[in-house]
Amino acid sequence: MKAKEQVVFDIKSEKFRYLLRENNKIRNVVDIDVINKRLNHIKRTNFYTNAKMIAVTLFIVTFFVLISLNF
Repeated sequence: MKAKEQVVFDIKSEKFRYLLRENNKIRNVVDIDVINKRLNHIKRTNFYTNAKMIAVTLFIVTFFVLISLNF
């Protein structure tokens, strides 16, 4: 039986450099107003997208119901 190969991740390699924390790095500060504005925009667009999808679905279902009632 063949043994499973083990994958080794070297944290010091170049592709994982973003995971390392540097001591001299200034702490990232996030503006809460910007985050709230983005979140509200995303909520609003999701609401309108869902409303449009529901309206189109209801229109299609109504269309097929009307066609099936006529035949």
